[in-house]
Amino acid sequence: MIHVAIRVRELVSSNVDSLVSRAGDQRKMLRLLQSEIEETLITLYGDLAKLRRAHERKVQTAAKLAETAEEWTAKAKVAVDHKREDLARAALLTRESDRKRVAAMRAEAATLAEELAEIEAAVAELETKRAQVGARIAAATGDAEGSADADAGSDSRTARRLDRIDALDRRASFAEKESDEPSPDAVDAEIAALGQASAIDAELAAMKQPAKRARKKAK
Repeated sequence: MIHVAIRVRELVSSNVDSLVSRAGDQRKMLRLLQSEIEETLITLYGDLAKLRRAHERKVQTAAKLAETAEEWTAKAKVAVDHKREDLARAALLTRESDRKRVAAMRAEAATLAEELAEIEAAVAELETKRAQVGARIAAATGDAEGSADADAGSDSRTARRLDRIDALDRRASFAEKESDEPSPDAVDAEIAALGQASAIDAELAAMKQPAKRARKKAK
């Protein structure tokens, strides 16, 4: 992904127009540039197709798991009714675990959506460049020059988008270094687990209240 992003930046750069303008055979140079652009577009369109499928699968899986997660609440109530607090607790813990997985999947889907948007923007820039090159080839003018000032803003926007793609790619493959001291995330997770245990205890107690009231009335 990173090398493709760099290549796109090079192809849409105003420096390319300068090279073409200085070339002895500008038509040949333009055709070479056109070929490079088309090859890069093929790669990017392939990446887009894969990312769209991955995003769709992630969204669908998260939706199904979200439904399954909430079913554990009813199962926990059944276990409480049968005086199986151990099963009820396990059901609620499973529900919370599934909820966390759903949140993680949705975050991953959001990241994929961001990456899709960035690549789509880069593709749009390349398609514009390809159209411009095609028009210059058709006109067969040897002294056609692009405006460096006009291209500078476009180059800057494209660079920012492609830098974002690079950052997303690095983030996906980045592994944090191990440390002897617990990380802030680890501490936060442990505290959250303690809070979750307390919440489950409270929920179990609430589930058992109807049964206790029923037994008192029976007496």
